[in-house]
Amino acid sequence: MLRIRSLLAVLPAVVALCGAAVLPSGCTTACPHNGPQCAPLFQAGAGFRSPLPPDQDADRDGISDSEEAALAARYAPIVTLPRDDSTRPASLAWLSARLPVALGDRDDARVANELRHIPAKVRHGSDNPADWVTYVHVYPARDGGILVQYWFFYPYNDGPLWFDHETDWEHITVSLDANRKPLGVYAARHHDNAPGKWRAWDRLRKFDGTHPEILSAKGSHASYFDLDDVGWQDAAAWCEHLGGPCVHEQWHTWESGGLVNLGERQAPADSPAMHHRGLWGSAGILPGTSAPSSPPSQRGWCAKGGPACGNAAVL
Repeated sequence: MLRIRSLLAVLPAVVALCGAAVLPSGCTTACPHNGPQCAPLFQAGAGFRSPLPPDQDADRDGISDSEEAALAARYAPIVTLPRDDSTRPASLAWLSARLPVALGDRDDARVANELRHIPAKVRHGSDNPADWVTYVHVYPARDGGILVQYWFFYPYNDGPLWFDHETDWEHITVSLDANRKPLGVYAARHHDNAPGKWRAWDRLRKFDGTHPEILSAKGSHASYFDLDDVGWQDAAAWCEHLGGPCVHEQWHTWESGGLVNLGERQAPADSPAMHHRGLWGSAGILPGTSAPSSPPSQRGWCAKGGPACGNAAVL
């Protein structure tokens, strides 16, 4: 089942939306590293020291590596992708293999130039679920619980009207209490992304009891809970039998290409997602037309995080 609301019926609202969505000078949705009017700067991990030895807590956030892996796998979402979405997920390794320069190259200017010119055939992403990697960020919440973020990567954002740009980083955040009991999920979409719209755990449809359902909007990849939650500007697909037969793709993120832990800013994983500075493509003029920044540069990265992670920051 696929639902889309008429864009023509709400076209006047687009103008109002764009006007209201204009950010302060120097900012974009993902807030690049220029200007105090964006996300506030902070020293990652300032004043916090992990009680665990480095061989048990590589990212130095106070949560053991083994627990981070277990929680990430347990609560990873099942994501429904519309069958007619021409922009599929991928991984950084998949994209890097199709560019003249490796994404891991520390020459940010050279990498940025290639990201601004992603070939049309590469923009489609991969049709093989084995290439769909979900990037994970597990960190302590300031209320004493744990937050588990899942970041999805797409080589291109083909949004409605003119809201297109190279690459796309989308995310959701599962909130756990101090006893590791799930409380609910924040689903990021467009400017509501730090951390996003909330829904309590008992109101979520789940696969196998622990994997929340997320609908990925066609082209824009914004995250929604169900069809009634989908924004007027987006379209999404829904499967009657979650995890069962369906004409749309159901992405089991804990399987497919697997989960990759990104670590923390003070102890990042060796991934372009953590080291690339600046935008992952061109800077647009209109809101919603700029490529995103790397996950740790986005406002949602440490949303509701404690001292071990901090609040939003810029690289």
